[in-house]
Parts: sequence; structure tokens; C-alpha cells
Amino acid sequence: MNRFGLGGGPERSARMTAGLNRIAVRIAPYADPFAAQLLSDLAVWVFAFDDHCDEDFPGLTPTEMLTMVARLQRTIEAPGIPLGEDPFCLALRDIRLRVEALATPVQVRRWVDAMRGYFLAEAGTGAAPTAPGSPQDVSDYLLTRLHSGAALAVPVLLDAIGAALPAPLWEDARIRALTEMAAGIVVVDTDIHSFAKESQRGSRSGNLIALLDGPHRPGPGQGLQAASALRDLIARRFLHLGEQTAKASADPRIQRYLDVLTQYVCGVRDWCAATSRYHPGQPDGDHHQPRGAGAAYGPPDDTPLTPPPIASIAWWWAVDGAPPASP
Repeated sequence: MNRFGLGGGPERSARMTAGLNRIAVRIAPYADPFAAQLLSDLAVWVFAFDDHCDEDFPGLTPTEMLTMVARLQRTIEAPGIPLGEDPFCLALRDIRLRVEALATPVQVRRWVDAMRGYFLAEAGTGAAPTAPGSPQDVSDYLLTRLHSGAALAVPVLLDAIGAALPAPLWEDARIRALTEMAAGIVVVDTDIHSFAKESQRGSRSGNLIALLDGPHRPGPGQGLQAASALRDLIARRFLHLGEQTAKASADPRIQRYLDVLTQYVCGVRDWCAATSRYHPGQPDGDHHQPRGAGAAYGPPDDTPLTPPPIASIAWWWAVDGAPPASP
């Protein structure tokens, strides 16, 4: 953050430095120092960019927002020559070069593609903030939110560090659903913990709790309860499908990847609950011990396995059939 000037002033820098330590080792305690530093720097970049968009560019036109994210995407597609002197481009280029040193060419391409989804989500959020409304608005919100914060880009790096699935397994419907569900749990947990901060700062990106508290909902104050129930529902499906997938295949790489996803979910949840970024009145992380990969998030046993009436994620409950094919 300091080397590339991503802090954006003393107040924002203090918030960044106080709230982001420990996140990398919570989500990937098995990572070596090079990989842990890469994950940590990516987290700093993502949070700095989010704050940058919220506080510095609230009035960008859709064309200006698309141009900005297109430059960032091009930086990781073709990192050989920097695109100007923008600090976020330069810092992201540095991260991209280290991804290439850690991952295979296929994994690099997966990460670049996942980041494209993140940048499109950011461009869409900046152009037209989500407004409260009908249940379809929740579907559209989650469709975008799954990609925001690089929630689907991080598992690519975690796979490169801890599992290394070959292409046929990575593209299997069960693996794709489990990856999306892990990202879904992560972003809903983040929305729950960041709601107070975002409300105070007037974030442009919206929040699931605010959306569920909208004028067409049963009543004010129900958003937190509804968001928690949705998180529990996704988590129960994640655990159920993960158990089915692990039992259906003898390939140890699948179990390793499921452990990676479980650690991702648990690590983000533990970090959200402990960070002073979302809970400024408490010491940063000192009171809360992280859980291991085996300590999967366990929602109530009576949480139903039926899909919610949310079109964009309903397919997670439809995945079934043959086990992932091991090449």
C-alpha cells in the first residue's frame, strides 16, 4: 500500500493498516511466505480499490467507470508494459507478475478471467447502485455480488497454492457450484459484518441487509435476520454437496480443494468477526482465534435443503449426477 501509494490519505490508510492484517493467514494458513504475501497484497489492493471507488469516484459516468476497469483488466492480461502511471494499475501489475511466478499458465488464465468478472461487477455497481425492490432484485444483486471483492478470484489462487485441480475437475458442475457457494457465503458474511461501516460511509455498492430491508419487504429490521437465514441455507447446501462430492470420488485432489474452500469460508468469517475495519471498537483480531479447515461452518440442522426463490443461485441445488471425473 505504501510502495504504490494506495492509502488515499491518513484516515483511509489507518483504516486499511488496522483492518487487514491476518486475513491471508486465516484463509490459507498452509501457504508459504511468498503465497501468503501475495494473498495479503491482493486483499490490500481489493479493499483499497473498493474504498477508492466509494470515496473518490462516486460521480464517475458509466463510460468513465468502464474505461477505468478496462485498463485494470488489460494490465493483468498483458502485464509486459505498464499502462501509464496509475498507482492501482502499477500495483495490480506487480501482483499479476507474482501470480505468474506461483501458478501454472492455466491457473493464471483462470485468475485473469475471474478478475474480469470482478471488474465488470465493479463497473456495474458504480454505474447503477442496486436499489431495494422485488425478490428479483435480490437475484440480480447476488449475481453481481458473487464477483465483487474478487470473491471468485481468490479460490483460483487458493487452488494454485493448496490443491491444483486439473481442468476437467475445475470445470465439473459440482466443483463450480461448490466454488460459487463458498464465494456466496463469503460475500453474505462480509455484507453482514460491513453493514454498519457501509451505512455510515454511504457506500455506493449497496448491501444485502439494506436490500432485504427495502420498502417491499415485511418490515424494517428484518434484513439482518433474512441475510443470516440465506447464509445458513447456502452453508448447509455447501456442506451437503461437499460431503456427497468427497464420498463419490477417490481422487485426493478433490478433498484437498474442498478443504481449501472450507478454510476460505471459515477464515473470512473469523476475520470479519475480528477485524477493526468492520468493528472499530474492538482490538484488531486479538480476541478471536481462527478455526482450522476441519471446523466447517455448521448452520442449524433443521435448515432446509430446498433452494431459495433466487434465480441466480438456484442451480446450486440442482447439481447432481455422476461424481467428478478424475483425469
